[in-house]
Amino acid sequence: MTIAEHPAGRLYVPGAVSATDPVAPTAGIVPRAVTWSKVDTGFHVASKAGEYVGSVDTTPDGHFVAFDATSAPIGRYADLSEAKTAVLSWKPERARMRDRHVGRIVHPIAASAGLVAGVTAAFGALLTVFPA
Repeated sequence: MTIAEHPAGRLYVPGAVSATDPVAPTAGIVPRAVTWSKVDTGFHVASKAGEYVGSVDTTPDGHFVAFDATSAPIGRYADLSEAKTAVLSWKPERARMRDRHVGRIVHPIAASAGLVAGVTAAFGALLTVFPA
């Protein structure tokens, strides 16, 4: 099955065969209360408080395709845990745009603070070497 052939009609059905399959948190990802359910062979669905978060489907060649909450493909991964991590860390385009905008504002401020700290440290070192 390719990404284009993904059966978007598959929906999470409460009470379906499920098993909690936690994904180990990785650096930079805040652990969330997400439940993973295996609802079909090779098809895993993530939900949080009953709300659909995303899914991971297995391809015939053994790869894993991660999908976001709108069933749009996120990426193709060699390992199930990588695909699950991608689903959990995925942000909508609007949130990514906001993060980039905030980064453009914060980066110059952080650079200025670093410059001030560097000049202060250099001035302190000079005062230690050449006391007044």
